[in-house]
Amino acid sequence: MAKKKVKTEAYPLAQVRNIGIIAHIDAGKTTTTEQILFYTGKEHRIGSVDEGNTTTDHRPDEQERGITIVSAAVTVHWEQRGATQHRINIIDTPGHIDFTAEVERSLSVLDGAIAIFCGVGGVQAQSETVWRQANSYQVPRIAYVNKLDRAGADFEEVLKDLKERLHDGPTPLAIQWPLGEEKGFYGVVDLVDHMAYTWEDGAHPPPPELGPIPEDAVDIAGAAREEMLSAISDFDDEFGMTYLEDEEAVTPELIRATLRRLTLERKICPVLCGSSFKHKGVQPLLDAVCDYLPAPLDRSPVEGKQPKSIRRAGDSDVEDWKDVERAPNAKEPFCALAFKTVSQKSGDLVYLRVYSGYATDKDQLFNINKGKKERLGRIHILHANRKEETVPDTSVGDIVGVVGLRYTVTGDTLCDITHPIQLGAIKFPLPVVSMAVEPRSTGDKDKLADALASMAKDDPTFKVTLNTDTGQTLISGMGELHLEIIANTLSREWNVEAKVGKPRVSYKATAEKDGRGRGRYEIEIGDKRQVGAVSLEVLKRPGLGDVEVEFTADPEVLPVQFHAAIEDGIKTRCYSVGDYGDPLIDVLVRVTGGEYDEDDSTEAAYTAAASRALDNGLESAGFAFLEPIMTLTVDVPEEFFGNIMQDLQARRATIEQSLVLRDTRRIVAAVPLAEMFGYASDIRSKSQGRATPSLEPREYAEVHASKRPKLF
Repeated sequence: MAKKKVKTEAYPLAQVRNIGIIAHIDAGKTTTTEQILFYTGKEHRIGSVDEGNTTTDHRPDEQERGITIVSAAVTVHWEQRGATQHRINIIDTPGHIDFTAEVERSLSVLDGAIAIFCGVGGVQAQSETVWRQANSYQVPRIAYVNKLDRAGADFEEVLKDLKERLHDGPTPLAIQWPLGEEKGFYGVVDLVDHMAYTWEDGAHPPPPELGPIPEDAVDIAGAAREEMLSAISDFDDEFGMTYLEDEEAVTPELIRATLRRLTLERKICPVLCGSSFKHKGVQPLLDAVCDYLPAPLDRSPVEGKQPKSIRRAGDSDVEDWKDVERAPNAKEPFCALAFKTVSQKSGDLVYLRVYSGYATDKDQLFNINKGKKERLGRIHILHANRKEETVPDTSVGDIVGVVGLRYTVTGDTLCDITHPIQLGAIKFPLPVVSMAVEPRSTGDKDKLADALASMAKDDPTFKVTLNTDTGQTLISGMGELHLEIIANTLSREWNVEAKVGKPRVSYKATAEKDGRGRGRYEIEIGDKRQVGAVSLEVLKRPGLGDVEVEFTADPEVLPVQFHAAIEDGIKTRCYSVGDYGDPLIDVLVRVTGGEYDEDDSTEAAYTAAASRALDNGLESAGFAFLEPIMTLTVDVPEEFFGNIMQDLQARRATIEQSLVLRDTRRIVAAVPLAEMFGYASDIRSKSQGRATPSLEPREYAEVHASKRPKLF
């Protein structure tokens, strides 16, 4: 990119919002998104989750099950209180824990979020998970208490639940108050403007009427407003002084400006309310997105690493690279992160978040992770599964889909080749459930391999491995539902008929202690001799995740040009170790030495020697078995509490919390996944169908060999 270009923006960055919608399953994410699409004029009808015709749940399995499985991006335009037009890029994310990777990668690139909570259920298990994920990515957010028309809905109780359960991160603060209860819910009080929004009932009601607060709600709205102003004063001394000295100076504009600043600083989380299914509360929610959530300009510069030279691009060791950052500015060098891929016959669709700079579809960029040059190709504005509009360029703040990239996958950085930068990788949890898969006919063998490879590229939590001892192909994922969806996708989208085994726990192996190993490989093929030798240390590193390799060997003993071959030999061997053929994790392999022959050393010989050295190092260290531990949350009526607790103790569960929530008890426990297969059916029978369980991956922990299935 020889000449720097600056795009003429259709929207100033200050009027752009990149947000995600996050929540527990069935809290109303997709319904709220449908309402937003309708009221912004993007769609001319409101889709229904029950009828399977929503815009963002476009996959057949999503429509059949009534749940979101993959995140979907849409772009809408909204006139904030009928004045300033904003462009809002929205990603609707899944609520089921098996698809948490979709939430993870969405939050990694978004500027803000709407966290939706059920007006009846309050803070549920996955609500806490997505809240923690938003905290980890430092995402400012607003909360929306939905379904206030339902029987048992209670805004005050949910608000109390938010403050008690979500104590990490921004403090929830009500800036609206509901009018009416349950079936009688008809509007909200805007505590900032001290006015009331009311809606008429109907399939497609007119816009809300803005008027004075009804007499029967004046007192409670006044008290709620005083509480809001007092809370803002606690966080902002300047606002507090104004509030104490001259209450008339506390105008709605001042309140909104202070709330915005505190939201961006992640000190507070404004809480709104409504009933999306009944078309109430959506327009003020859109205003709040514009008022309080950040524009790309409001976020800190994105941080990354710069190689010492362009030849070092693609190296896995970036520790000695220079720390650099890119400000959200079109005049900065181009920088974008690929956060999602979708395999297609017409060419893979890659989702990009552009953090800085500007590029056209003809510009040549640099994939620093792969060390490859890429041309952007076709750039699309996305509308769920439709490439709605092809555009000639993309700029800072954009979320776009690109077709034509050859090497780029999830987590890769595309940048200006003259100003290279590698952004931080997105971290995903390890799979916890596996099952065997094989084609029903030999003719489908290659098609099955291609399909599994494409799905593994698109989904970082889906892994495919080959058991070299049995010849079986194993697929691993985040849960039984995850693998069931994968099996259905093989048939529906890839026309591959496959036989699948029963889901089973995905055990892992690690080193029992530190160890050392040496491997040597020597062979003569014809008149050519190949030789290589590697010495290494196997170091136990709990919590590290996938095996990492570092080199401390003298380059004269082990030349740098053979490092990639050695690392490949080590990591390939890590896929299946020990008698059980488990994947190896939580180990650092330090290559300390070897042998080098200028005439006869080859990459193939070093790859084989490294594999043998790892085997010997692991034999020296010994093996420890790891099993996945889950966080189980169960909401159960009081009368079944004893039965459920007794059953959990029999499943090797460690009870961590037992909370009283209105008329139910909430149990939070750590429990091995091996004890949880079929639990949903068991708990239904033990509670007459009234208990609600939720499982979330937690960690891998050592398990005695006697507690795992025997080999034979």
